[in-house]
Amino acid sequence: MSTLEQTLQTFQALLGSEQPASVGEVDEAIWAYLSPIAGLEAQTHALDELSKAATRLNPSSPFMPVLMDTIDRHWQRLAGPSA
Repeated sequence: MSTLEQTLQTFQALLGSEQPASVGEVDEAIWAYLSPIAGLEAQTHALDELSKAATRLNPSSPFMPVLMDTIDRHWQRLAGPSA
């Protein structure tokens, strides 16, 4: 279980790390934030807040595309199967 602030702190640490972060680390942080939130609508709202806050983090980090791609995969998951 993780709050929005804790998740953003994790992202900031990954963005500032000299070691390249893995998708797994980002995915784990996102799941820790979203998993205690009940309901698709509530998770969608929480992911929206997280996405907006993440875009304000260090955009020059080479890790930023990994972060945003992982968030996009969670958007796709919440959107459900394509028609």
